[in-house]
Amino acid sequence: MLRIAVLRLSSLGDILLATPLLRQLRRSFPEAELVAVVRRRYVELLQANPRLTAVLPYQSEGVFWQAERERRQLRQGLRSPAEELWIVDLHRNWRTWYLRWGARARLLRAPKQRWRKLLLVWAKRWGWWRLLPVPERYRQAVAELGIEDDGEGLEFWLPEERSAAVYPPALRPYPVEVRRVALVPGARHATKRWVADHVVTLGRLLRCRGYEVVVVGDPADPAAERLAAAIAPDVECVRTPSLFEVARYLDGVDLVVANDTGLLHVAAARRIPVVALFCSTVPELGFAPVGVPSIVVQYPLPCRPCTPIGRELCPLGHFRCAWELRPEHVFHALEVLQHWLREGVRPHAPWGPTFGSGARLRT
Repeated sequence: MLRIAVLRLSSLGDILLATPLLRQLRRSFPEAELVAVVRRRYVELLQANPRLTAVLPYQSEGVFWQAERERRQLRQGLRSPAEELWIVDLHRNWRTWYLRWGARARLLRAPKQRWRKLLLVWAKRWGWWRLLPVPERYRQAVAELGIEDDGEGLEFWLPEERSAAVYPPALRPYPVEVRRVALVPGARHATKRWVADHVVTLGRLLRCRGYEVVVVGDPADPAAERLAAAIAPDVECVRTPSLFEVARYLDGVDLVVANDTGLLHVAAARRIPVVALFCSTVPELGFAPVGVPSIVVQYPLPCRPCTPIGRELCPLGHFRCAWELRPEHVFHALEVLQHWLREGVRPHAPWGPTFGSGARLRT
């Protein structure tokens, strides 16, 4: 039997961006044993995915010898009892090298595009040096197998959907009228987070215009509750460690406003229109929303991007990429996206209008 092992250990958004590849591999090799290796904290993302035969957790935390014992067991589990093993390495770091070291397997690796990434970050030519979108980068790892893009977007299956013949969110129509808006103010890195005062101002502006506002935050970050209370005392704040619960909650909103973070891709995977805010990073790095009507709002500065993944502090100390991104810019983008949804026209233009003090609206 053929076993295909897909290695993508982290993080939340990267794993979701690999789900189109899992779907395409399953369709091309329906009889194969398809397994994915992810860090233990992200197993929930693929746990209910019917494309997979199994999800193997990778232990990277805890006591060294315990983690090392689990890694050895994982290596052995990858190699047997399959007669033929293919390893698709989407991560390509020393951890995945260790997992595949010594395995008699066909190795397929995704391009890292390190030089393009360096040029984009250091030369700041973010209109010129565009990296491939991450799902396309992953698909190139298996290009020699003749697998083509199906254009169906990301997937995040819930346990109750596992038996469905078709991915249920794909059957759900986009809202004609946006009434309920979810704000996602958090991000792992500080330079990816929009300014808290702007989040509060946007929330109040949305409520004044008749929208219902909810805040979705990380359970480890109490700032979400403070922001929700600052918008209005009756604004609901959702903080749960379960990504399944987050997905179920997002299914009940019409539109999501989020930073360049993992929950942005959770919303895209559940087929919810998104307004994506890019502060220190840029969509040319390959992490723009995939498969849903979306608008990227960003403020063009010569210092962007300062990093491909985010920092804890602005290198120049001003953090203008977030401060200059005004609430009225984001609100305008939201109304433009709502107009497109109402008219049934999905945005495809590479650049939209420039408005306000120079913030750009990208579709």
